[in-house]
Amino acid sequence: MSQSIEVLNLRTQRDFQYVLKMETQMKGLKAKFRQIEDDRKTLMTKHFQELKEKMDELLPLIPVLEQYKTDAKLITQFKEEIRNLSAVLTGIQEEIGAYDYEELHQRVLSLETRLRDCMKKLIDLKTRKEGEKRQQKGEA
Repeated sequence: MSQSIEVLNLRTQRDFQYVLKMETQMKGLKAKFRQIEDDRKTLMTKHFQELKEKMDELLPLIPVLEQYKTDAKLITQFKEEIRNLSAVLTGIQEEIGAYDYEELHQRVLSLETRLRDCMKKLIDLKTRKEGEKRQQKGEA
């Protein structure tokens, strides 16, 4: 019986040493976990702060982007107006294209000649009327 007690005592001492050793290892492991958790929180805070700083840097871009969107809409409107104007100009060009340059030049010269003739007639008519008025005043 004393031998059994001694074996049990040795086993108990051995188990107790093992438990103490494991307790030390567990405390070290717990400390490492705490350190990792603290580091993780610190890193998250640091990354969050960096991200916040980046967002603060980008914040002034919002009005620029809004202006860009407005300008893009305006450019789209201009493109549409240019398309419409191009269609009108194409129509005019087709009408004018029916005449070649020489024909147009001849028509312009003809119109200028007719205009000069009309101006001469008006001057002659005015001169004649003035002459008639003078004659009437002279007779009177």
